[in-house]
Parts: sequence; C-alpha cells; structure tokens
Amino acid sequence: MALLAMLAPQPAKANTVCSLTTQPVTLDFGSSLTASGDVRYTCRSFDPTPRTFTICIGIGHPSYPGTADQPKLLNGANTLDFNVYVDPAATIVWSKTLPIAQSVTIAAGGTISGVLTFYGRIPAGQPSPVGTYQGFFFNTVLGFLAAGSQTCVSQLNDLNGLDFSINITANLIEACNLGIIEAVDFGAPAGFWTEVDAVGSVQVTCPAGTSWALSFDGGQFPDGSERRMRSAGGDHVPYRLYRDSARSQLIPIDGTIAGTGIGAVQSNPVYGRVTMPMPPPVGSYADAVTVVLHF
Repeated sequence: MALLAMLAPQPAKANTVCSLTTQPVTLDFGSSLTASGDVRYTCRSFDPTPRTFTICIGIGHPSYPGTADQPKLLNGANTLDFNVYVDPAATIVWSKTLPIAQSVTIAAGGTISGVLTFYGRIPAGQPSPVGTYQGFFFNTVLGFLAAGSQTCVSQLNDLNGLDFSINITANLIEACNLGIIEAVDFGAPAGFWTEVDAVGSVQVTCPAGTSWALSFDGGQFPDGSERRMRSAGGDHVPYRLYRDSARSQLIPIDGTIAGTGIGAVQSNPVYGRVTMPMPPPVGSYADAVTVVLHF
C-alpha cells in the first residue's frame, strides 16, 4: 500500500515563467538630455486555466558613486547626475516604492509578450566636462506585485521572474547653442537729443570648459566701418555696439564676444549707442545684425 501511494500521480503545480525578450536593457541618452528605455518581456504559462496577474519592474541599485536619491554616471573621476522616471514628462521618479507595473492575462498554457517603458533625464547646467559617461542599475527586478503591495518581487507563489541590470550611457559633446537674442532697442527719444543708449543680450549654452565666440556682422546697411539703421524713407542713423556698459570696448564689424562654457545658459549683454550732431528725420529706424556662434 505504501509503495502504491508513492507511485500514484501527484497533482501538477501551476507555473508561469517570465523572462527578458531583449538583452541587455539599456537607457542611452546619446548627446541628448532625455531618453527612454524598454523592458521587453515574455511570459509562458504552464497553468491549465487562464490567469491574471500584475507584472512589474522594480528599480535596482545604482552604480557607484550614485545613490537611490541621486544616481550618477561616471567618466573617470567625473560624474553626471541623472534620474529615471515612470512617466514621459519625467515628473514622477521611478523608485523602490513606485515600480512600473501593468496587469496582464495569459491563456491556459499560453505565451504573452509586452513592453514596460521607463524614462531618463539629465538636468541641464552641470559642470561635467565633455566625454562618455556610464552607469548601471544592478539587481533590477522583472517580477510581480501582490495585491496591496508596492514591492516588485521576482518570485510570487508560482510566478517566476528574474533579476537583471540596466546599462545607462550618455555622451557629452562639444555642442553649443544660441538662446534668446534680446534686441538692442533705442526706443523713441523725445526732444532735441544727440546721444541715446540701449542694451540687448545674446544667450549662449555650452558644455563646461568649451571655448566659444559670438561674431557680429555689419548689419543690412553698413557704411564703411559703421553699422546703420534705416527708415522707410531711406534715411539712416549710425550706431555702434560695445562689450561693456561704459561703451569703451567697441564690437566692430565682424568683431566678437568670447567666453568659456559653464554647462548652463550664459547671458551676454550687448551695449548700443547712437551719437549724432542733431536728431535725424522723424521715422522708425531698424537694422538686423547677424550673430554667429563659433565653438
């Protein structure tokens, strides 16, 4: 009797196994400040009946010198802060207590595949030098959520997932951008005037340590070494541009303003002055100077 009992068929235990469809899992910023990554999974059920469960990915441990509060990418001794999010607007941080999850239903003995997407952002304005940066999230979980729980686990009853790593890369390049250009607006001087001042600005954003220069051409109506504004009636008003508020450092035609990037927006003032022996004919005067960013 004992032998017969041992040889009798035992009930089969239901089982569902989930694995990564694509490896490695990456978040590649390239030369951008934002990026997205996908965790592609496949689940196979050995259960004789359909079943529904919540699959999830739980964020792992960031690589050195990052912390859960502030992950970092590394290039030699240089670091670059970043973070990962559950939403494309990058407003909700992906954390241990906030896994990325979705409910799935799998047929009896069936297979399903799906994608869980996460998002990354690098804050602008960091003084990190140009280079390739890398980091990891170790022991990230492709797993399951129990009812009422916010902890993603790789084993839940007869559901089986796994641990894996996310590879993160970013490439800071010597790329500079022009930002807002504020006009040098002399306004509408009243009365008998012979001199009027104005100030504008040009914004530049460059990686930390990158040299840049802004060049200013002669505008649309130059006369020799002078820039001029013109009215609809064909009258002209000469003007000059300067680097300093004292109007002592002239920016001649094709002259430059130079600087070094700090990894954030730099607003560079441009000072203007009109000097005439007597007021010009009444009218609206304008000119357009082309500004070129060199780096």
